[in-house]
Amino acid sequence: MKNTRLFWQIFVPALLIITTSIVATTWIGTRMIQSFYYQQMQEDIKDRALLLKPHILQLLAAGDAGLQEFCRQNGRLADTRITVIAGDGTVLADSNENPARMDNHGHRPEIVIAMGGAVGSSLRRSKTLARNMLYVAVPLKPNRPRAGVLRLSVAATALETVLAGIYTKIILGACLIGLLAACFSFWMARRISRPLEEMRQGAEQLAAGTAQLPVVMEHVHLSRETTELARSLNNMAQQIHSRMKTIIQQANELEAVFSSMTDGVLAVAADQRIIRLNRAAAELFSLDSAAVQGKPMQAVLRSMVLQEFVTRALAGTETVAENLVLTLDGRETNLRIRSVPLADGEGRKMGVLLVMNNLTRVNQLETVRRNFVANVSHELKTPITSIRGYVETLLDGAMDDPEAAAGFLAIINRQSARLDAIVDDLLSLARIEDRAANDGICLEQEKIFPILETAVQACSIQAEQKSVAVVLQCDPLLTAAVNQAMLEQAVINLLTNAVKYSPDGETVTIKAACHRGVGEEKTIRISVRDQGPGIAPEHLDRLFERFYRCDRARSRESGGTGLGLSIVKHIAQCHGGTVEVTSSVGTGSVFTLILPVRSGGLSV
Repeated sequence: MKNTRLFWQIFVPALLIITTSIVATTWIGTRMIQSFYYQQMQEDIKDRALLLKPHILQLLAAGDAGLQEFCRQNGRLADTRITVIAGDGTVLADSNENPARMDNHGHRPEIVIAMGGAVGSSLRRSKTLARNMLYVAVPLKPNRPRAGVLRLSVAATALETVLAGIYTKIILGACLIGLLAACFSFWMARRISRPLEEMRQGAEQLAAGTAQLPVVMEHVHLSRETTELARSLNNMAQQIHSRMKTIIQQANELEAVFSSMTDGVLAVAADQRIIRLNRAAAELFSLDSAAVQGKPMQAVLRSMVLQEFVTRALAGTETVAENLVLTLDGRETNLRIRSVPLADGEGRKMGVLLVMNNLTRVNQLETVRRNFVANVSHELKTPITSIRGYVETLLDGAMDDPEAAAGFLAIINRQSARLDAIVDDLLSLARIEDRAANDGICLEQEKIFPILETAVQACSIQAEQKSVAVVLQCDPLLTAAVNQAMLEQAVINLLTNAVKYSPDGETVTIKAACHRGVGEEKTIRISVRDQGPGIAPEHLDRLFERFYRCDRARSRESGGTGLGLSIVKHIAQCHGGTVEVTSSVGTGSVFTLILPVRSGGLSV
């Protein structure tokens, strides 16, 4: 059944009641007026009949001579039809018609009543005159009703005209009253229904979240029930708004926690459809978190290992934790996955929640840490073992031989210097990484030529010892946004290696220039070219790893720590650049430090 608005429920019944009342009152009033006029007219005709009755009796006593003429003359004068009927119903005289041609009137209603001794009346259509007539009949002799009847009749045209005018006025008045009543009903219905409509709209706005309260109803014309209903709705709205605010705040807090979690979180329904996943899980599986919600997990995550784990988790009721190895984007990924059952508000299981901790990077860092510790231990252990061995030799009596003691002490000094160099390089590398991770590197516009010149001077003694010429090629006006101290250290490390591995009497070239390839951004390239033995291709990819050496025996003899090129790589990364090497066995090597040119960071 269709619901109807309260306005129409009030307006239509009220209008029907008022209309029915007006119609009923009008009908009763008209009937009463008609009856009143009828009685008045009947009394008037009766009085006329009573006035004529003595004359009619005299004429009847004298015989019927002159009766017809008397009736005709007086009927015309009074504009009244006069009819005299005998006791058997025969018409003795009539003012309008020939009595001989008239029917017997003994069965007429008013005649029947008059024959009974009372005054009879009747309003009906006359067949003779073809119009409505009011008939009034009185007995000529009340003590002898059968002695005859005098009947007077008057056309009802005057009565109908008067009643028609009265009816017109009554109908017009009733229509006006009905119109006013309709307007009043409309106003009353609106007055009653409007507050409820406003409260309904306010409740809908509250439900939609666009308002905090429905409508405050404090108008004096409202009923107490409506005002109390409005207050109850407002109180309910305040409570709902407060609870919604709390729920929204809690939802935002949960969403913030959910989104900011570094561990991937995936909620799966009992039918293995994805309910929700956070940003970490979306990035882990390279998915759009909004696009995959509600989709089957098999269509989104094509890992059989993960699907089997989810199937087992959905089948059980306990928390499950396993380490899984998944292949994602062609790479093996180690995940620590923990599944927790999900339940609805009634405690029924609706799915599982997967919390995934990506251990791939951790395992890689652990491998790097182990390798680093092993390399550091090995690199430190070698000079320490050498120092300890020669010290023990000296303690065992070699100190008594001045020449042997001097040689052993020289070796101990050299190994100590090497140990000190390793520690210095480790500290330098740690400082570079720490500044890059925390404070950042301060880059300023500096001329490149003075930096390279200082690095060449720092390596001049080593170069002179091997008669190696260092040639510097750089535009004196070339500038770039760099960290002077760090760039200088990187160039010194490259020059040191170049001089160290170049044969005596050869030339090392250091060159700095601006470079821009086709479709590339502008960069500044600082290259160091040596004439050394070169590097085999299998070593080039790992050359910048810590403690990696192509020829370990030769590196130790030359006093290298194995950290110089790693420091160069980190300095280049701090500048947002890279370091490259091109080399082949027997033709020397070229190490190139490539630094990006930021907006306004380079001018020549």
